[in-house]
Amino acid sequence: MSTNTLPASESLSLTQRKTERLAVSVRKGWTPPPRISVPDWADEYRKLAKESGSTSGNWETATVEIARGPMLAATESGVHIITVMCCTQLMKTALLENLFGYFAHLDPCPMLLLQPKEAAAEQFSKERITPMLRVTPVLRQLVGGNKQKNSKETLLYKSFTGGFLALAGAGSPDNLARRPIRILLADEVDKYPVTREGDPIALAEERTATFGLNWLSIRACSPTVEDESRIADSYADSDQRRASVECPHCAHRQFPDFFKHVHWTKDEDGGHRPETARLHCESCGVAWSEGDRLRSLKNICWHQTRTFECCGVRQSPLIEYENIWRDNDDTAVDRVWSWSADDRHAVYRARCRCCGALPVSNIHAGFQASKLFSPWQKDKPSDIAGKYLKAKGDPDKEQAWWNTQMGLPHRPVHGKAIQLDVLLARREVYGAEVPDGVGVLTAGIDTQDNRLEIEVVGWGRDEESWSIAYDVIEGDLETPEPWDRLDAYLQQIWRRADGRGFVIKAACHDSGGSHSQKVYDFAKARLARRIWAIKGESARNGKRSPVWPNKQPTSRSKKSYRPVILGVNSAKDSVRGRLHIETPGPGYMHYPSDRDMGWFEQLLSERLVVKEISGHRFTVWELPGGKANEGLDCRVYAYAALHGLMHIGFKLNATVESVSANPESLLPPPAAPEEKHSLRLPGAELPATPEKPKKLPLHKRLAR
Repeated sequence: MSTNTLPASESLSLTQRKTERLAVSVRKGWTPPPRISVPDWADEYRKLAKESGSTSGNWETATVEIARGPMLAATESGVHIITVMCCTQLMKTALLENLFGYFAHLDPCPMLLLQPKEAAAEQFSKERITPMLRVTPVLRQLVGGNKQKNSKETLLYKSFTGGFLALAGAGSPDNLARRPIRILLADEVDKYPVTREGDPIALAEERTATFGLNWLSIRACSPTVEDESRIADSYADSDQRRASVECPHCAHRQFPDFFKHVHWTKDEDGGHRPETARLHCESCGVAWSEGDRLRSLKNICWHQTRTFECCGVRQSPLIEYENIWRDNDDTAVDRVWSWSADDRHAVYRARCRCCGALPVSNIHAGFQASKLFSPWQKDKPSDIAGKYLKAKGDPDKEQAWWNTQMGLPHRPVHGKAIQLDVLLARREVYGAEVPDGVGVLTAGIDTQDNRLEIEVVGWGRDEESWSIAYDVIEGDLETPEPWDRLDAYLQQIWRRADGRGFVIKAACHDSGGSHSQKVYDFAKARLARRIWAIKGESARNGKRSPVWPNKQPTSRSKKSYRPVILGVNSAKDSVRGRLHIETPGPGYMHYPSDRDMGWFEQLLSERLVVKEISGHRFTVWELPGGKANEGLDCRVYAYAALHGLMHIGFKLNATVESVSANPESLLPPPAAPEEKHSLRLPGAELPATPEKPKKLPLHKRLAR
């Protein structure tokens, strides 16, 4: 039997203290967590461990201001997926750490952090999560605060009241399907293997199904090779946010781009001086000092830049902004984007220029940033330029530079990918069917199982080109009917604004596939009209042969007719290289205003990949699965037809000058208005074969 030996006053005091502690606990339990943003939480509660980086002490988001946008997206209404595709050592790891700390402290829930392999998950736990828990007081109290909690913890499992953090390798489907989660933190996603059950991210996100309204998936990685990068594909599916900064000198807001804004000088011998590289404002032209650049990083804003269609108009925010700010810089941003912000989010939403609506969904917020946004001393523009110059010419170093410095996927050899919307913006209204400047027409014909696709191309001085027409002839290619329509198509007259006409001077016809003999028969009968059956070379080890070979079939060799073997790798190098030319002139490619987006997608469909056999590295063009390339093939064949003409003595520049000086050398204007009929479908009415212009007697030709 025990007796209370405490005095009555002390016993009462102890009871009061217990009552007060109970009241405090009740109040805490019923008090909702503060509604603050992730960066505000990090600024107030997060501590940095010495072993986790070059700095320690209090976390300050303002130090790496570029990270504020992705962190704010976690509490932005409507956002469920966040993709961060950026350069190395900028914000990816800190973002994952801060999101874990924020939700564990203020909104506890089950979380899964994925690494490529389980060993990487253990390393992340040891080197990042454990030090963070140790030095951050609010997290230290939650995770591992007593013996009971410690008994539940392992390197790959951290429990806390209301939730847990599980760390796992992406290669095991069992790890991905073991438990329901609300938050998925996926790190280094380009290194994930594809499991026997499918894509690891898709499998892990299925575990969020029971959290219908507040689930969140974060994907972070530096990209790798274009068309093979998982993070690049994820960013392409997002609203594609880009960061802008304000010029310290003129207040113009711009989106820093290395190739557009970073310039440096050369010495007297023409050698590069990367140490002089500076960011230059695109508006006032002032070269920024390093202090200017660091000050500009304090006013970063994020903008949705995904192309969209609204009110029947396709709109690209970045291209629209580029056109508007030159006329009125003061209102350009507000005419293209609408500012949306509160205490827990901030972003410029893309707006329709016609109706003012916000047509780009924010359910998937994507962020991309390069080293130009880095505050670190080793990431100055001069350092980036120096690395760029050292990497040029070495495919491995070039890929490392694009991935680690620009935060962009690498396209071997050709570097920067061509944006579809850039080509769409170059479409123009021709003054006539055949614009001025054209001296000759060629055609490229691609053979498919049930159709023929044709592009007619006009060529001007120094191989400046105009796409005149792109048409399809459908039908059973084992019957004569579609070939009659093709023959009629190739004999059509194409008119200039003055009514004078061109005929197609040469054409290359693809003989690959299942209709080779039909193509041979068609081309052999029209060899006098320079209709050539062709076939792409089987170039081994990436060999680059001339576009047109030294020999071609003639009328004397009809009995032993063979297709012309083209150097298609060389031709595709030239065509794709010319897509980068931005101003009319030598090599520039013009497109008509009515050409649809699908044709441009075909023009950009193939990618150049680096392969290695027996220690020999080479590049070849490959078509990714699920894509069509007829548009590219037709342009390559039309380009090859021009080379075929040159091989037999045709002078392009001289012809262009002759046509300009003597337009009467072309077909005369029609006596009555002409109308072209579609030859696409079987049964189409065939136009009458045009009469050949009468040849002048020799003495009159000599007198001209």
